[in-house]
Amino acid sequence: MIYQGLFNILDLHIKESEAFYSNIDNFFQKVINNINFSRKDLDNSLDKVIKSLTNKLLELGFSQEEIENKFLDSSIYIRDDEKKSFNSLVDLYNIKISPIIYEIFLEKIVDYLVDSSEAPLILQLKSKGILHFEVIMELQRLKNLLEKNPEKIANLRKYIHIRDKIIHKFSQHKCEIESLENIQDPQDKLQLIYMIYRIIRFFNLERMFEFLKIKEYLKENIDEWLQSVPLVTLRNPDLYFCGLYLSKALNIEFDEEKVKNFLLETYSEIIDEFDAAIIEATDQIYYFFKSIELIDLNLSESKLETLIKADASFFEKHYLMNLETSQLVVILKLYNVLGLINKIDTQKINAIKEEIDRRITPEGINQFRDGIISSEATYYVLFSAYMDDKLNKLKDHDILESVVSRIYRNLEITDFCTDTNYDLVSEIFYSCECLKLFNCIESKEMIYHMAKYLFPDDILKNGFFNKNIDRATTKFRHYKVNKISGDTIH
Repeated sequence: MIYQGLFNILDLHIKESEAFYSNIDNFFQKVINNINFSRKDLDNSLDKVIKSLTNKLLELGFSQEEIENKFLDSSIYIRDDEKKSFNSLVDLYNIKISPIIYEIFLEKIVDYLVDSSEAPLILQLKSKGILHFEVIMELQRLKNLLEKNPEKIANLRKYIHIRDKIIHKFSQHKCEIESLENIQDPQDKLQLIYMIYRIIRFFNLERMFEFLKIKEYLKENIDEWLQSVPLVTLRNPDLYFCGLYLSKALNIEFDEEKVKNFLLETYSEIIDEFDAAIIEATDQIYYFFKSIELIDLNLSESKLETLIKADASFFEKHYLMNLETSQLVVILKLYNVLGLINKIDTQKINAIKEEIDRRITPEGINQFRDGIISSEATYYVLFSAYMDDKLNKLKDHDILESVVSRIYRNLEITDFCTDTNYDLVSEIFYSCECLKLFNCIESKEMIYHMAKYLFPDDILKNGFFNKNIDRATTKFRHYKVNKISGDTIH
């Protein structure tokens, strides 16, 4: 997912990109011609295709590790609702395999831009007719530009190694991460496991972990995790939400009626406890709504409006200034998700937006007016700008550089062997979520951010940003971000 923006930049820059994809298809479709196709056993046919293509990629000079990492991607599984789409090996290749193959090649091209040792492989691809001479010349010109800009080549090298750093850290500590599943204090451990799982899922590394103990815990201990904790923040999700999210993600059977009854009781408790729950218990409300969405529990419009009502006094400057930046954005997000944004007094909305803008500084985005720079605040301010179609206001801020640096720093000091620092894991998660926005909001503003940080100024000229991303010709996977919920759209 973190390569999508890079691929878009390459696609906009390389004039012969359509021929590049066509050459790859022609080459690899010949490789799988002799494989027997079985519509009754699609998984077996897919395995044979992957094995055959893996062998060919190894023969071309790709490494075993980079191929395996790509084919670990959960999107390659054939879902039941997809089976009707596959009537031949070509269907399997086009639908399931080709986007990943394109990405393997595009990633190698990016590697070549920062590492001359990849030149023999590029020449091998030329000799096999996969890369045209014209494409190689364009890449060489871009590589020459980068080599004249050591700061940019360092930025690009650092950026493309993020996924490898995550994989190395998590695979190196696989046993320690899995030992966290011996849950003795669910109020602590379950929240941590949830956050770690979200990072694992972000990089499609689920197949590296078995999660057997957490599955057993979730299945056998619903009364332990189906409860709320005293202090809920966006960094510390409510316990029942963590349990519900993991149960759904890991396909654990649970008593849905019991969960729904618990959520209805939780609703009543919130109404009784707070005068303006949307302001006084924003994060608690947020995870409540995410939970009822996960389990398809519908509340009436009147009940929803009761949850979001708040007197004008709660929107005065002296009150809003004490709220976290991420909390301010979540208030707006909840209004949008519930479809009630137009029912809220415009002055209240503007007061929140003005307070959010005060947290945007030249140094970064603060969690409070005079607080620390935070990946969590950065993510929510980016998303807020996306919701409002105002990404351009962040154009002159070096947000991507800050995000990448924070990932490296927090990975370096995160220790899974002793007491894992929850706040560090949370910061890594929100940094990754920032990268999702940079890559999957395929707007000119986001492409500009990435190009400005990763490439020399020369490629920003000559009408580069007058071009539009053409998803019909860019055949790698295009994830998107829902403008209201922030969910990833596959």
